[in-house]
Amino acid sequence: MPKTNRRRFLKSTSTLASATALGVFSSTSIARSPSPNERPRFALIGCGGQGTGDARRALAFGDMVAACDVDSSHSAYVKDIFTKRLGRQGKEASIETIEDYRAIIDRDDIDAIICGTVDHWHVKIAAEALKSGKDVYCEKPLTLTVDEGRIISKVVEETGQILQVGTQQRSDERFLKAVTIAHSGRLGKIKKVTVGLNHNPFSKPLPATNAPKTLNWDRWKGPTEDVPYRFLKNGKDGQKLVRNLGDGSVNASNCHKEFRWWLQYSGGKMTDWGAHHVDIAQWIINQCGPGEGPTTIKPVMVETKVPFDENGNPTLDDRYNAPHRFTVHVQFPNGVLMEITSEGRNGILVEGTKGRIFVNRGTIAGKPIEDLVSNPLSGGWLEDIYGGPVVEHVNNFFDCITSRKKPASDVWTHVASINTCHLSNIAIRLGRQIEWDAAAQTIKGDAKARAMLARDSRKGYEIEI
Repeated sequence: MPKTNRRRFLKSTSTLASATALGVFSSTSIARSPSPNERPRFALIGCGGQGTGDARRALAFGDMVAACDVDSSHSAYVKDIFTKRLGRQGKEASIETIEDYRAIIDRDDIDAIICGTVDHWHVKIAAEALKSGKDVYCEKPLTLTVDEGRIISKVVEETGQILQVGTQQRSDERFLKAVTIAHSGRLGKIKKVTVGLNHNPFSKPLPATNAPKTLNWDRWKGPTEDVPYRFLKNGKDGQKLVRNLGDGSVNASNCHKEFRWWLQYSGGKMTDWGAHHVDIAQWIINQCGPGEGPTTIKPVMVETKVPFDENGNPTLDDRYNAPHRFTVHVQFPNGVLMEITSEGRNGILVEGTKGRIFVNRGTIAGKPIEDLVSNPLSGGWLEDIYGGPVVEHVNNFFDCITSRKKPASDVWTHVASINTCHLSNIAIRLGRQIEWDAAAQTIKGDAKARAMLARDSRKGYEIEI
């Protein structure tokens, strides 16, 4: 089917009804096109574990035609396992492996992409895909800086394309219930929200070495600075080369799987788990809309294995440099205090004048939860807050490709919350309180802090808008 006909079909056909809205991440509610030729065609860009998982779930709703990664071993693996998977289902598969994502952007026969790359590539790839007329499911955190949030929001507004962020807790009944309970007034006036994110790991110095032959290291770095590939293999004697949350030692690098602990490429646990929990916490306190956000961010506890200079830059470049432990106090204009901390239990504690609740991916607890037995929420609460039957997060993306409705995790709510995480990292790195003007999207009275709202891109990798 030509692209124009298929696109007309996707935009004019209403979403099929879901089979159930009761279970968390319901897998039975699958929106399928009447004909295989009318199913969206998608490509995966970034074939690591998260991207591969997203693409595997997407196979229920669309046809995968390409796998792209700067490490050929990753894309070859995805092609192999997905071809075999489809073959067992009696389906033919023709999945092309590509190193340069621009070859996917230029194709007219692809309707959507799943972007599962490292964080520093997200906005550039997503923006170019949206401008080419493709819908995008992009892993979190969507942005590397506050300025990137402004850029990608502008592109979504101008193109009208669908952008779903991979913050799947917005499609999880536990978190939806926590938001509904808070908004219903059952907690009274909310005074404090504590967001637990876990510690960042730290490493010994990592030697510079040759990158694997399958990896295009220059392309992996992309917009970021030109640095050597670093890798340190775990010793057989049990020596802990990396302290990783008590899980024992792991191979350490500045690339696959370990990039989150380098501030050049990510933001540590602050933007990793923060992209999930701070997002829900700001939804709970009604501070997740465009132009909403905190007023002040103050670090109250920081432990780092790598010191920072007066401009907030790590002084050592051969080891993980995200602060190991931290606590910041974030004040919002409605008077709510949010504490974001690496200490304590992973999850969200909401405290109000009438009660408190705790929620994470395995638990939702507190007396207001117990009270639901005798005083349940209204019958349609789940569909009311979700905007329809609750489905698995990737399912929601494909539903929106058809309906053209705003996805469960849209660019504006995500930017409002991930900006809080970026600002918290700025305060931590500078070691002082900063004041944020959410309406103007700038930091007040602190030139060095303002300079950290954006980063220069390496020549040839600029984001074009």
